[in-house]
Order: sequence, then C-alpha cells, then structure tokens
Amino acid sequence: MKNKSFNVLITGQSLANAGDVFYIVAIITSVYNVTNSLFYVSLVPVINMLGGFLGGLLAPLLIDRYKLKKILFNSQLVKTCILLVLTLYVSLLLSKDSIETVYIIIFFITFLDSFANPASSALIPQLVSEENLLKANSLMSSIHQFIQMGGWAAGGILAAFLHSNGLLMLTFSLYVLSTFLLAFVKVKEKKQSEELEELSVKEIKMTSMFEGWRLIAEDKRLRVLHLTLFFGSIASPVWVSSILYPFIDKRLSVGTEWWGYINTSLLLGLFLAGILAYRQSEFINKNIQNVLLLGGFMVFLMTLLFGVNVNPILSLLLIGLYGLFEELRMISIHTIIQSLVREKLLAKVYAVQSSLIMATFGLSTLMMGILGQRYSIVVVFIVASISLCFSFINLITSRKYLTISIDGASKNFENQL
Repeated sequence: MKNKSFNVLITGQSLANAGDVFYIVAIITSVYNVTNSLFYVSLVPVINMLGGFLGGLLAPLLIDRYKLKKILFNSQLVKTCILLVLTLYVSLLLSKDSIETVYIIIFFITFLDSFANPASSALIPQLVSEENLLKANSLMSSIHQFIQMGGWAAGGILAAFLHSNGLLMLTFSLYVLSTFLLAFVKVKEKKQSEELEELSVKEIKMTSMFEGWRLIAEDKRLRVLHLTLFFGSIASPVWVSSILYPFIDKRLSVGTEWWGYINTSLLLGLFLAGILAYRQSEFINKNIQNVLLLGGFMVFLMTLLFGVNVNPILSLLLIGLYGLFEELRMISIHTIIQSLVREKLLAKVYAVQSSLIMATFGLSTLMMGILGQRYSIVVVFIVASISLCFSFINLITSRKYLTISIDGASKNFENQL
C-alpha cells in the first residue's frame, strides 16, 4: 500500500496489538509465580474477556458519535498510561493478597482496547481507494491474526529471557511508540448520515448497539463464519502458556526450553502461511472455500494429534502445521466477511466479533484450566479437538452459503439496509 496514513495506521496498530498479547503473557507469568495456582492464572483471561465483551458492546455508540481517529488515539494514550501504572505495581507491590488490583487494571486496558480495534477497521475505507479496499482489509486482518497467534509464542520466548517485569517494560515501549505513530494518521472523516442525525438519542443507541448483531443474525454466510470463529475460540486456549507449559512438563516430559522450541515452530508455521497467502492471493481468492475447508480440517487434526502425542520432535512438526493452516483459515474467514459487509458497517461487525471471541475465549480458558486440574492435560486437548471438529462440520455442511464472488459480494448488504 502506498498510502502513508494507512501504513502509519497498520504499523501503530500492530505495535499496540503485539503489546496487548505481551502484557497478558507477563501478567500470567507474574500471577503464577506469586500464587502458584492454575485457577488464579485462569482468571486473567476471564477478566480480559469481561473488559473486551463490555467494550465491544459499547464501541458502536462511540463509532457513531465521535471521530474515529480521536477514539483510536485517545484510547491508546489512556491505555499507555494505565499500563505504566500496572508495570510499577507488578514490579513493586504485587502479592497474593493484592492480586485483585491487577485484575481491575487488566479490565480497563481491555475495555479501552475494544474501542480501538473497531475504530481502526472503520478507518481503512477512508484511507485507501475502493479498488484497494479488499487488499487493505486482508492485509490488516492477516497481520492481526499473525500477531494474535504468534504473539503468544514470541511472548513465551521473551518471558524466558526478560521475565515478567522486563516484558511489561517492553510492552510499555511498544504502547508509547504506537501512540506516537497514531497521532500522524491523517483522514477526512465522513459525517453521520442525515437519517442517523434525525433519530432520537435513544434510537441511536439501540440502533448502534445491535446493528452488527442484526447483520450476523440475518445473513446465513455471516452466521456460518461467526459460528466457526466461536468453535475456534473454545479451542484456542490450549495454546496459551497456562495450558501449554504443563503439557510440555507432564506429557512430553522435557525441560522448559522446549516451550521456546514449540513456540518457535508455531511462529514458523504462521510466517510460512503469511508468505504463501501473499504470493498466492489470487489463487486463494478463487479457491477460498476449499482453502477454508482444508484449513478447518487440518487445525482439528493437528490439535488432536498434538494432544495425544508424547514425542517432542513430532510435536514441533504438528504445531508448525497447525500454525500454517490456522493462519490460512483465518485469512479466508476474514476475507469473506470483508467482502460481504459494506464499509460503514464493517466496524460494527468487528465489534460484535470481538465481544463474541473475548467472551468465548475467556470462559473456555477457565473451563480448560478446571479440566486440566481435575482430569489431565490430554483431556483439555481432546475437548479442544472436539470443538474444532464441530467447526469443520459447520463449514462442510454449510459450504453452499460460502460460494460467493469475492469481487462483487460487498454490494450484497447495500440492498438490505
């Protein structure tokens, strides 16, 4: 992309998103070191979920009433200040008796982040030309997914060298740089429509909060894709450090250095998928349904095989293949979503998606932690595999709804709304 503001936006958001993952890894490490309890660790993503879910519900109100750049910049600025407080607190005051303060700070950081991500998505159509819109959205989604998956792996590696305090300081530096860059995004924002301005305040709130949900409920393709994301969110906690670390210790029976090896293999799979998707974008667009189905089946199979495997070397291959097909699957899902929803409503769909994924991921992490303590770590991976199997079944039985023309589908909602 040649647009300078778009490049600044995607760089600033990428730094912020990486920081979001790194600080959670640091907090999980700190909480575990202080409490030595998997339950307390599992509460971290639950609190993260609560903030993200509530923020996602309220984000459409801000999107309609305030300039998007202002929402994006101010939310990131406040997040940076709050993270500084968190870093100092963890470094100087954290104890088992004061762990509640950490949860409160996490809630507010995630709450603010739920405003920034939909605002960032909504700015893209105003920064690039119409013919580059799909490419820009796909690039942003691909980088976001890479960071979300690879960030956990990189965070685990960095935590081993920097420890939790150092990782929090790194996150603070990323936040500062992100805030600085976002200040230089230049955009001429569109005014609210006259129809919206004529509505009462109450009607505006109701329309804004539920418009994204209504779109997903009314369109079968969006329902299928978000159901797929729902099942995937149930399974995704098996790759976070609170689950993966005990698996390496108890199932693979190897040292902690294998945490870094496995995370590196996952990163390599994600990286190869990004290169493949970039170089073969035309082929993937023409065969996006088949790529999605193949990705859905392979992430199910790789998760199952990884969970029952006891060979450390084989685990590297399995998680590498998982990363490859998971990234291709997510790129396909987001490309289809972006082709279905027109510019104005895309941010609201993403706000709904954020709330859905946050809620599911948080509750699933708590459930996986309980299953891991009560039964075994293998049971956790089997449950995740079953969820991914349902995800694949959902895709294969609904494949007729995903036979769309990527180039022309963005007009579909124009006549519905």
